Amino acid sequence: MDVTEYPLPAALRGRLIVSCQAPPDDPLDDTGTLARLAVSALRGGAAGLRANGAEAIHVFRQKTDLPILGILKRYQHGEMCITPDFTSAQAISDAGSDVIALDCTIARPSFAEPWPTLITRIHRELRKPVLADIATFDEAVAAAQAGADAVATTLRGFTPQTASVHSVDWPLLDRLVQSLSVPVIVEGHIALPEEVRRAIDAGAFSVVVGSAITRPESITARFVKALL
Repeated sequence: MDVTEYPLPAALRGRLIVSCQAPPDDPLDDTGTLARLAVSALRGGAAGLRANGAEAIHVFRQKTDLPILGILKRYQHGEMCITPDFTSAQAISDAGSDVIALDCTIARPSFAEPWPTLITRIHRELRKPVLADIATFDEAVAAAQAGADAVATTLRGFTPQTASVHSVDWPLLDRLVQSLSVPVIVEGHIALPEEVRRAIDAGAFSVVVGSAITRPESITARFVKALL
């Protein structure tokens, strides 16, 4: 891996990051509730957190000195974008994010600022590492070439081009690790502890797990499905 001017926190290497978020109208969509989930994850051994929005990030920062990967989801015209503009990036940076993550896919909505320009501005003005959330190999390469300090498979399966993907794409991970000089983080579709181990053994810098740990609704649904 190349040495970059804005490296990811070393404490995350080979470790688990827990995403503590809830979509709008979810029963857990409450900052106090999410903070309790975050503390529980940290007590369980998480090396860092992924969090959405300045309010949640500010509260999480009061609970821990461990790294926080910050995002800000904005919804507009039925579309959602992860950290759509510099105002969003600055808000989550000021709230205490150590890393700024943003959508770097070709599906990035038109209302969002172009992500290559945003990467440059985050580096220049906020002086923090940028994590590129991608869905395809080509998007990962483009993000790395544009200056992203790491890439994450967060949006694999969540863009029109990749909507048929419903599990971890292990061949994609192998290709990313072999082809890129920046760290690769696995996020999305991780359901089992052995998958976390497999990702690290395959060369991932770290692994983000969200729903399988912090979403009781989806966890319950998996168990219920086994009875149908």
